Amino acid sequence: MSVALEDREARRETAEAERVVMFEDEKTRITQWRFPPGTETGWHRHTHDYVTIQQSSGQLRLENRDGTVNVIDYKDGHTAGYSAPMEHNAKNISNEEVRVTEIEYKI
Repeated sequence: MSVALEDREARRETAEAERVVMFEDEKTRITQWRFPPGTETGWHRHTHDYVTIQQSSGQLRLENRDGTVNVIDYKDGHTAGYSAPMEHNAKNISNEEVRVTEIEYKI
């Protein structure tokens, strides 16, 4: 589960990425994310392990709570897995829309 942390961080003057929950049950949540250029998720915490399926090219900058920054180069069809807990903000730093499907494992 992703938990928004708006109360812990002042919201920037940046538009939010678009998020659609495509499916959810007691074990799994599947979310489609669309990041037009310059948009971001806002600070949030992942409390479940998850995988991503990249569906475009482009770049996301992940700002982590510990101060580290990672830049993810997107390639259509690439997959990656992540372990919880994780707390970060993701921002599209490219000039094109970034699209990704996120599958969270609640169990």
